[in-house]
Amino acid sequence: MRVAQFAWVVIASAGWAMAQSGASGSAQFSLEVAGQPVGNADYSLTPASQGFHLQASYSFTSKGVAVKCSREADLDAQYGLLKDSLAVNASGTDEDVFVTFDAGSNKFNYKLKSSVQNIEETKDLHPGTVVLNNFDPSGVQHLVWLATSHPAPDGNYWALLAQGKGVYLPVKLAAADAGAGTLNKAKLVLKHWQMEISGVSTEIWADTQNRLMEFDVPEQSLAYRRNAFERAVTETQKMPASGDVEERSVSFTSDGLKFPALLALPKNRQAPVPVVVLVQGSGPHDADETVGPNKPFRDLAMGLAAAGIASLRYDKRTHFAPQTFQTHPDLDHEVTLDAVAALQFVSALPEIDRSRIFLLGHSLGGTMAPVIASDFLAGNHGSLRGIIFMAAGAVSVDETIERQMTFQAKRHDASPSAIEQVQKQWQDVFATAKDTNTPADRVLGVGALQAPAGYWRSWLAQDPAAGLAKLGLPALVLHGFNDIQVSEKDFKRLEEANTAPGSVGEQFDGLNHLFMPVAGESTGDEYLQPGHVSPDVITTIAIWMKTLR
Repeated sequence: MRVAQFAWVVIASAGWAMAQSGASGSAQFSLEVAGQPVGNADYSLTPASQGFHLQASYSFTSKGVAVKCSREADLDAQYGLLKDSLAVNASGTDEDVFVTFDAGSNKFNYKLKSSVQNIEETKDLHPGTVVLNNFDPSGVQHLVWLATSHPAPDGNYWALLAQGKGVYLPVKLAAADAGAGTLNKAKLVLKHWQMEISGVSTEIWADTQNRLMEFDVPEQSLAYRRNAFERAVTETQKMPASGDVEERSVSFTSDGLKFPALLALPKNRQAPVPVVVLVQGSGPHDADETVGPNKPFRDLAMGLAAAGIASLRYDKRTHFAPQTFQTHPDLDHEVTLDAVAALQFVSALPEIDRSRIFLLGHSLGGTMAPVIASDFLAGNHGSLRGIIFMAAGAVSVDETIERQMTFQAKRHDASPSAIEQVQKQWQDVFATAKDTNTPADRVLGVGALQAPAGYWRSWLAQDPAAGLAKLGLPALVLHGFNDIQVSEKDFKRLEEANTAPGSVGEQFDGLNHLFMPVAGESTGDEYLQPGHVSPDVITTIAIWMKTLR
């Protein structure tokens, strides 16, 4: 069975996900030294028989030296270099560079001709090679294309500094905290990388379409910036403090399986403390609910422990023992049984105040939270003080998937007929799943999102709002206004059912499905850029838990 980490991810298999939507067209940049404009640059990329043809030029004047350069390069369909040429004029002195690349022999031939020197040599070719020049944004743009379409292991690339003597150097590229900006006053979410070459650190900023927006070399006071682009300069969001946290590796047993888990405790506690069990969304999550470089459950655990609240987070069985889930592919075996066992485990810990045990569910974990709570309480395993719903789905899964699919299709400019076709495909999937004559083990779905009919039925049967109302437990219902996976309708449905004394509902501006800041509309692309759960969310949870005594 194949179940996507988040339901909207199915669009990747529907033909709308464009790996390099920014890999075409043209761009113009301004060049700056020490904050002062010194010149201009541009590049264009067009389709060619073997892949792409890249043209670029720049000109600048610095310290009385006028430089002009033009570049032409051919790339294959995977953005690998085939050949490259540069023509440079610096205050009347010409320099021409010609490079041909042979991936078959893993070699490249480098030729430089000028009035000062002539060089020709053949060198070993490394994967992930780009051609860089100080004032040419096209080389950095090429690196962005490579890093987003064919990321190198450990972020290791190579750069040929074509001018001068053709120095060939390793490049280290690492993702950094995402940012925000505007292009022609339209808001952008920015991907961000830190690049190091020959001991020099640089900063790269691109939008979610992988279009280069800005490149900075702080040590050289050098920058080039796309015309009409402005980057928002904000204080970097930091990881919640962890200095006062004690974290232990523990384990508990559920359904015959031993679950790896992490218990986070306030280090300087003087008495038993409240605890919250964290339950992930759909998919084979680890204990941190890792999504790309982000670890939202670790953020929650560290932040809550620093505020005096313990937490337990654990690997899902679909993460460490997926074969066992295939025997019983339903939500009870994906979520419920193991979350109940986790609650039982923390109830027996001497460090925990047994009268203040809480359950937190994110996404699907929130959808299943009322069932988890009901089963835990029915087993007389202990008390439960309250439930925290983070971006919990409350409408039917068939409605949710249709909404998500439609959003992504429109975002990728799918035609009305294409949107209607995919909607019809999913309507047929769920109609078949609802048909009791359909065998429970028959696999249904579209593209990458497929599961047995029995799994879909178990999801279709969920009604978390009715379950919450029946429980009568106080609940904290949280939602980010920029969440594209769970809608305001889901939030309102839970909020209306949330009538027990002490219950609260709160929405947050500018937060996505992971409760991380996003500038403008969320698309899901920003999940792959480093970020952290908003401290406001962690504070809200901590205050609410402390008020319930």
